Amino acid sequence: MNDFDSVLELRLKHLLDPVVATVPPSRRGRRPRRPILTVESAGVEFVVEAIPIVVVEPAVAPAR
Repeated sequence: MNDFDSVLELRLKHLLDPVVATVPPSRRGRRPRRPILTVESAGVEFVVEAIPIVVVEPAVAPAR
């Protein structure tokens, strides 16, 4: 190992030792999750209207 590897190993050990030494938090029951997004009706109603149909009679042209 060269000096760079030694320094890197020592710094990494210095950074990770406190993390590894801590006691993990106790596992408690899961808290019930509340929904993030709720959907509520807006009270809008769609009105369907009849579309008037226009009847076009065919035009008759005299034959030539």
